[in-house]
Amino acid sequence: MTLLRLVLLYAPWLVWQLTVSVLRLAADVGTPGSTQRPRIVKLALDDLTDLEVTLLTSSITITPGTLVLGVSPADGDQPPAAFVQALFGEDEEAVHADLVGMRAHVLAATRGRGAR
Repeated sequence: MTLLRLVLLYAPWLVWQLTVSVLRLAADVGTPGSTQRPRIVKLALDDLTDLEVTLLTSSITITPGTLVLGVSPADGDQPPAAFVQALFGEDEEAVHADLVGMRAHVLAATRGRGAR
């Protein structure tokens, strides 16, 4: 069932996100002045499986304007985390909220609708 949810739910959503990101980046490059506001954000990965971490970080990296710089392992009381660079973001909280939204879509695809 996970593969079916990935294909039917997550893939179309991800294609839409990629399309929106490509258009935003193209508009920024093709018009005078830049709207880029680069940010580096830490995203907790505490309860994700290896498959979910791979799916999430790959999805972030293939999205134009974002890049996973690295993933840190759990360290003491600190959960594992991904460090993400985003070219566009009003502030760190807005970028983090977008990443948490992508994380929620990954969890819905891998664990079902009620997962968060």
